[in-house]
Amino acid sequence: MRYVPNTEKQKKDMLGEIGVSLLEDLLKCIPQEVRLGRLLDIPAAISEAELEEKLCAIARENRDFFSMKPLIGAGAYRHHVPAAVRFLLQREEFWTSYTPYQPELSQGTLQSMFELQTYLARLTGTEVVIPSMYDGASATAEAILMSLRLTHKKRVVVSALLHPHYRETAETYLTPHDVEVVVLPHKEGLVDVDKLREAIDENVACVVVQNPNFFGGIEDVGEVSEVAHSAGALLIDVVAESMSLGVLKAPGETGADIVAGEAQSFGMDLNFGGPYNGYLATRRQFVRQLPGRIVGETTDIDGKRVFVMTMRAREQDIRREKATSNICSNHGLNVTAANIYLSLMGTEGLHGVSLLNTKAAHYLEGMLLKSGRFERVFNYPFYNEFLLKSKDGASAVSAILATNGFLPPLEIAKFYREGHLKDVLLFAVTEVLSRGDLDRVVELLSQ
Repeated sequence: MRYVPNTEKQKKDMLGEIGVSLLEDLLKCIPQEVRLGRLLDIPAAISEAELEEKLCAIARENRDFFSMKPLIGAGAYRHHVPAAVRFLLQREEFWTSYTPYQPELSQGTLQSMFELQTYLARLTGTEVVIPSMYDGASATAEAILMSLRLTHKKRVVVSALLHPHYRETAETYLTPHDVEVVVLPHKEGLVDVDKLREAIDENVACVVVQNPNFFGGIEDVGEVSEVAHSAGALLIDVVAESMSLGVLKAPGETGADIVAGEAQSFGMDLNFGGPYNGYLATRRQFVRQLPGRIVGETTDIDGKRVFVMTMRAREQDIRREKATSNICSNHGLNVTAANIYLSLMGTEGLHGVSLLNTKAAHYLEGMLLKSGRFERVFNYPFYNEFLLKSKDGASAVSAILATNGFLPPLEIAKFYREGHLKDVLLFAVTEVLSRGDLDRVVELLSQ
C-alpha cells in the first residue's frame, strides 16, 4: 500500500508556482450555482492500519477460482495459465505498452505483435490479422462496419445466437449509420438456414454468425457461407471461445471473409471481465478497410531482420475522414500474454487442451443426462458449452452448486425469453475441471 502525501509546505510551494494562494482559487471559474455547497458524504479519514484491515475484510468477501470451480463461460472462460506466462509478463520491459510509433525503440513489442498475427492467421485460416482490439465485442462491431465500407450496402443479418453483449455492442456502433439490422432466428440451437435464405438478398452487406454460438453449438459455417455469398454478402465469423480453433476447421477454410475473435482464452485470467484482447482477421484483398495496426517484417540497412508498423489506418496522424476506426488503443500486455501462451503450447499442445475441453464437456453432459434430473433442449453438436433443462428448476441447481464450491452455469432465460428455455442452463467445461470435479457436480445434482 503506497501513500504519496503532500506536506503543507509542498502544497504552498505548488500553489505559489502557479500563482494562487488557496486551492479554492483554482475553482473560481466554476459558477457558484453549480457547486455542491457542502462536504461530500464520505467516511472520515482513518489510519493506515485501520484502512488495511478494512480492505482485507472486503477482500475476504470475494471468492476465487480455486475455492469455486467455474461451470460458466458465455464469452469468458477460465483456462489454465502456465506459470511461465505469468513470470514473463512480470518483466518491466513489457509494462509500457504504448503504441510502437518508433520501431527502433519498439522491436520487442512489434515482434510480439507480429508473432501473434502469425499464430492467429494460422488458426483462422486467413491472410491478414489485426492482433489487438478492445475485445471480441468491439472486433465484431468493427467487422460489420468494415463490411459496410466494402459493399456499400445497408442491411446486416445477425444471428440470434451471437453473444447478446456482442450484439448490443454492434447495435451501438451502428446507431449513427443508416443501417437495417435483421436478427436471424435459430432452430434446434443453430442458425436457421432456411430463414437465412428468406432474409438474404442483394442489399445485405454481411451475415454475422458466431461459431461456436452462444448456446455452444457448432455451426455449419460452410453452408451459411454459401447462402451469404450467393447474394454477394460477406460472411463474418465470430469466435468468442478461441480455444475451439484448436480442433475446429479454420473459419477461412469454411468461407468466412472476416473473422472477429476474442483471445482471452490464450493466457489471460478472467480479471472481472477485462481487459481482454480482440482480433480481426480477413483476406488480403480487404486489407485497406481493416481498422487497425498490422506489423510487418523487413530488413534494415545492414540486412538484419526488423519489424515495423506496416499499416496503421486508425492513428491520430490519419485525417479523420480517411480513418477506418476511432480505436486508438493497443492491449500490448495482453497481446504479449497470448503470444507467450501460444508459443508455449505449440500446435500439439493447443490441440490437446482444446480436445480435452470438448471431451470433458461431452462427458459431463452424458453423466447429467444419465442422472435423470436433466433433459436435452437441442440435439446439436457442441464444443465445450451445452444447454440442459433442469427438472428441479434452474435456481435450485444454481443454489446447490454455489453452496458446494462451484460457480453455477448461466441461466439462459436471462438473455432468451422463449418459454421452452425456462429452467435451461448453459454449462461450460474447460481443462481446469478435473474428472473428480465433474463427478462431484453429477453427484450433487443427482440427489
